[in-house]
Amino acid sequence: MADNEYSKSGLLKYKIKDYFGSIIDFNKSIEINPNIRAYVNRSQSKIKIKDYFGAIEDNTKAIEIDPNYAEAYYNRAISKRKLEDYNGAIADYTKAIELNPNPNYADTYFSRGFAKYNLKDYNGAIADYTKVIELNPNYADTYYYRGFAKYNLKDYNGAIADY
Repeated sequence: MADNEYSKSGLLKYKIKDYFGSIIDFNKSIEINPNIRAYVNRSQSKIKIKDYFGAIEDNTKAIEIDPNYAEAYYNRAISKRKLEDYNGAIADYTKAIELNPNPNYADTYFSRGFAKYNLKDYNGAIADYTKVIELNPNYADTYYYRGFAKYNLKDYNGAIADY
């Protein structure tokens, strides 16, 4: 099977939630042709099975191949956030936003806001949550979490408005 066939098979297995099977296929793809997509795709499967250290390693490898690949920073940030490395996650989310300031990146701002909230940077969290609302006013969870951040700053009226 050619590299591309292993990658396709890995993606199909990912879609049917066969994460271990997808990792096996991406491993074969990487053996044949160590490319950025295969590393990033494998990292997503590793995130699903909670192998956050493995996912960080894959995304770091992808970043070594192409330091301007925003998705690798985003995926690495997810793993760092899951491991409660909030500073590392914030740095990677920020780099992903810098490289791809796509208005569809509301999830990136939301996740960075969550990391800032966990570091008790409530003003920073509010700024990120506000950006999410600008990008997608229907992202309901954002109001909820922004309300918590405002509550922690004793902005009770602002918290009530968001809740």
